[in-house]
Amino acid sequence: MKKALMCATAAAAFASAGMVAQAEEGWYGRADATYAFDGRLDHDPVTQDVVGSMGGSSDLEESWGGDIGLGYGFDNGFRIEGVLGYSAGDLSVPANVNGVVPGAVSNADGYLQSTDLMLNGIYDFNRAGAFQPYVGLGIGAIRAKAKGSNLALATGTDLTAINGFSGTDTSLAYQGLLGFGYKLSEKLTMDVGYKYFVAEDMDLDGVHGYTNYEGDLTKHS
Repeated sequence: MKKALMCATAAAAFASAGMVAQAEEGWYGRADATYAFDGRLDHDPVTQDVVGSMGGSSDLEESWGGDIGLGYGFDNGFRIEGVLGYSAGDLSVPANVNGVVPGAVSNADGYLQSTDLMLNGIYDFNRAGAFQPYVGLGIGAIRAKAKGSNLALATGTDLTAINGFSGTDTSLAYQGLLGFGYKLSEKLTMDVGYKYFVAEDMDLDGVHGYTNYEGDLTKHS
């Protein structure tokens, strides 16, 4: 299950006077718009032989979000920042089903919403220049709400999911960061970055008493 979901983020970082082209220390705030161009939720049923359980993994599609954060930049090029983020997107659920459920129809559907709180350590190259590449690592927690199903029962024109998962869980998360900042002014930097994000061992409740699932999330933003 431990596959990686990577997030690619286009970020606009709004810096204070401390975050200027010269090598000065100071506080800064940031606001980012994010888009995950690739991602995956690997979901394995806790009990493998339950009839109707859903196998495989779901791809994350069209996941948009945003971040806000507060950080402190040191004059040696290092920064520490706390960032709160939110994202949401649809899941492309696989058709894999264990066995046959009489009367059920195929109806793949799913989504993923998440809020994460991360502490990042970042190093800026060329601190005194206008163009500043950077690398970073982050660790924190994610609160994810996920739903995925591929079987349903039809009642008239209504479809009711009868398998898969629907639950919310909090788990450890970590990420890698890579990008560059460009100074637009003494107090404003535009940041374009890539983020590789991983969260493992999420516990997801099964639908209508079916088996529970364990999920690993990876995304590129």
